[in-house]
Amino acid sequence: MFPSQTTRPIKHKVLPYAKVLLSTIKAQDQLSTEDLSYIARHVGTPRFEYSQRRIKTRYLTTDDERPSLTYLDQPLLPDFQLLIKDNLSYISLPKLPTLTLSVPRSPQVDTSILSFGISTKLVRLKYALPQLNHWLPNSNAQLHVSIPPEPSPSSSHNFQEIESAYRTAAINLTLHISDLPFAKSYFKLIKTLYEARTPNTKWLVLIDDDTFVPSLPYLIRHLSTHYDAEKEVLVAALSDSLAQIRELGMLPFGGGGIFISVPLAASLVRPEVWDACLSIPNDQGDQVVNECLNAHSIVRPSFDYGLQQMDIRGDASGYFESGRRMLTVHHWRTWYDVNVPLASNVSTACGFECVFQRWAFNGDFVLSNGISVVEYTKGIKEGRIDLEKVEKTWDGEAGNFVHHVGPLREPMAKEDKRDARLVEASVLEGVGVRQVYIERVKSGEDGERKEGDVERVVELLWLF
Repeated sequence: MFPSQTTRPIKHKVLPYAKVLLSTIKAQDQLSTEDLSYIARHVGTPRFEYSQRRIKTRYLTTDDERPSLTYLDQPLLPDFQLLIKDNLSYISLPKLPTLTLSVPRSPQVDTSILSFGISTKLVRLKYALPQLNHWLPNSNAQLHVSIPPEPSPSSSHNFQEIESAYRTAAINLTLHISDLPFAKSYFKLIKTLYEARTPNTKWLVLIDDDTFVPSLPYLIRHLSTHYDAEKEVLVAALSDSLAQIRELGMLPFGGGGIFISVPLAASLVRPEVWDACLSIPNDQGDQVVNECLNAHSIVRPSFDYGLQQMDIRGDASGYFESGRRMLTVHHWRTWYDVNVPLASNVSTACGFECVFQRWAFNGDFVLSNGISVVEYTKGIKEGRIDLEKVEKTWDGEAGNFVHHVGPLREPMAKEDKRDARLVEASVLEGVGVRQVYIERVKSGEDGERKEGDVERVVELLWLF
């Protein structure tokens, strides 16, 4: 088990067979027969290919930055077996020895230097808890949330229920009722955070309710290493879409995060500045922040390319399969569909820094942890595929995104890339985290399944 960190990933659903599996693993290094009936609920074809590997992790020996890709001269998986969905009780499987993967150690940091602010609705705050549960529990960071008055008679009950859920999750939440329009409520969070600051607070952070932080310790170390919070500074995300920049300008995009140093906030909340900024006629909160800065400060945003606004639509897998360190992730449940709370569950076994980490193996398999297990059928060595470039799987012209995400490469043809995506990541008490990745197969001309289609299932068990 990893030692305690400044902030801890939470534990999730525990499956009933975990104790049996643990005793089996302890009894013998190589399992021969297993009950795989729990896989059936995920599989959509009568027959499917299946392979499984157990993984243990060790810390990297240096504090160097995590590489975007690590090559290992060994296979990821044993041979795939063709299984029948309705007959999974006693399955004999070939096994490889437990795989050891190196992961970075989370830095030791002071989480109290951050104070977060979100402007949202009460119901959306409820839906935000699973992703906040990954990175905010048991930290000393504050979370202040501005919500409009709830007209429903049951709103007071809902208010208390959500406060209780956040307290149970050990998140330091303070709710504020505001009848201001959304943009002004968002901007007013600067003053709310400033007035609630502690002697340790260095950064006031505006985020959206779907802003995800893969590693709070790494984010804090990055800020502390690259920026001086004792000066007037604003660090923010720039949109990865030129279309958004052309429409809205070079402004700090709040979904990727806006980090305001306390000295800058002190300058902005001066009455003559604050009153003028609060009267700015704009219906977008981050635009009000930008216009206030332009009119009343010589400070201009420092755009950090680790903060991901992610103004993309369609298939975002190539973005996440890049292996690059992401300080923040945005739009994952609205503009595209990647279940980041599910992806982050593996951190319970391997720590915050392993989320989205990437390894390449013999046999042309690449694991993007929490996202996919990919087989490149025509090979990845000898320059066939440049994995340092990001595969542009999402919608739109490449030139619209290369300024932020590039260099880019063309999306792979289906026959050249077998892509199994994460569908389950369950914490098994005393054992580890079970990830299930599935390659969906629909060979019909209209995108439907045909008789004879065979899905592929990869199971990875990350041991504690």
